[in-house]
Amino acid sequence: GTRPLIGIISSFGGKSYTFNVAYGVGKAAADRLASDMSVQLSKYNVDTVALYPGLVKTEGNIEMEKRGEWEEASGGFDLAMGESPRFSGRAMALLTANSDMMKERSGKVVVVAELAKELGFTDVDGRLPPSIR
Repeated sequence: GTRPLIGIISSFGGKSYTFNVAYGVGKAAADRLASDMSVQLSKYNVDTVALYPGLVKTEGNIEMEKRGEWEEASGGFDLAMGESPRFSGRAMALLTANSDMMKERSGKVVVVAELAKELGFTDVDGRLPPSIR
C-alpha cells in the first residue's frame, strides 16, 4: 500500500538569510521538524519531507511586488520566473505515488524544481522553473 507522507513547506530561508530573522528561524525549525519526525514516525511507516519550493507566486508575494517591496525583500529575484503554488502539489502527488522514493527521501529536504527535473513534471503553465539553489 501507499505509505503516508507528511510534507512541510520550508525554503532555502532555513539555510541562509532570507527576508528576516523570524522567517529564517521558522524555516530552519520546519527542516528540523521533518528530520526528527522521520526518525520517530519511521516505525509507523510514515515518511516526512521538508519541501523547498522556489520563488512562489503567492498572493502575498504578488502584493509585495505591486507595492514595490519585492525586489529588496527577495534580494533581487524576478518573481515573473516564479512557480505556482500547484507546482509543489504536483511534487507531493508524485512522491506519494512512489513509496520507495518517499522512504529514501524521508527526513530530508526536497527541492521542488530539482525533483521536477529528475521526474519530468512541469508547472501548470508547462514551464520547468529553475532551482534557486
